[in-house]
Amino acid sequence: MGAIKKTVDDYISELVDWDDTTREEAAKALGEIGDEIVIDPLLQALKEDESEDVRASAALALGKFDNYEGIPQKLGEIISQETSPIVRIAIANAIGEIGNKSAAKLLIPVLENEESFWVREAIIEALGKAYSKDFTELLLKYLKDDDSEEVRVQAANALIKNPHDEILDNILQAFKQEESDEVKSHIAELIAEIPNIKSVEILTEALENEEYKQTQAAAAEALYKIALKLGYNDENEMMDSL
Repeated sequence: MGAIKKTVDDYISELVDWDDTTREEAAKALGEIGDEIVIDPLLQALKEDESEDVRASAALALGKFDNYEGIPQKLGEIISQETSPIVRIAIANAIGEIGNKSAAKLLIPVLENEESFWVREAIIEALGKAYSKDFTELLLKYLKDDDSEEVRVQAANALIKNPHDEILDNILQAFKQEESDEVKSHIAELIAEIPNIKSVEILTEALENEEYKQTQAAAAEALYKIALKLGYNDENEMMDSL
């Protein structure tokens, strides 16, 4: 005999009355169903379940309901009360997938008081996915000042989603002060998205620094991209024109 197909009610029941593993799998399954009937049970599990794995799965499941009004706001409110870094990461990821700017704004107080760099990284990623210039100054702050390389990389990646000329001077300053090869290389990629002749000198200098191999490669690629965007055939023609 084949396996009995479970109904929505079966999964909702399992989300409440079974062991941790079953509740976690039920939360994941409910996220795939796409029916608003599962929203309230998932919210209840996110707020009340004793297992952080179940709460995290419920958060990620709710992140798939981007067409339902109110969910982003509820997620943003719940994260401020959540004690588990694992669940805070899941909630931030869910808000990021929804891409709601209002909900993303609710992450900012959490970010500014967050000790876990993993959570800060997830929140920065969510802010980047919200595609708003409202977050630019905050992202620049974490790009320049956060003590975690992972967070600074994510801040550079988030800023790439919404590059504009007004931030170039700040980006170049961050590039100059950055000591991590990995982070510096990501900032070079960001510089390439804001084509301006003033970036050429600093990127050219980076090509000569043998201590930063990743940055050398990223700087070379950035120079080529900037040259094309400014109407040159390649970076050599651009640099010869200076």
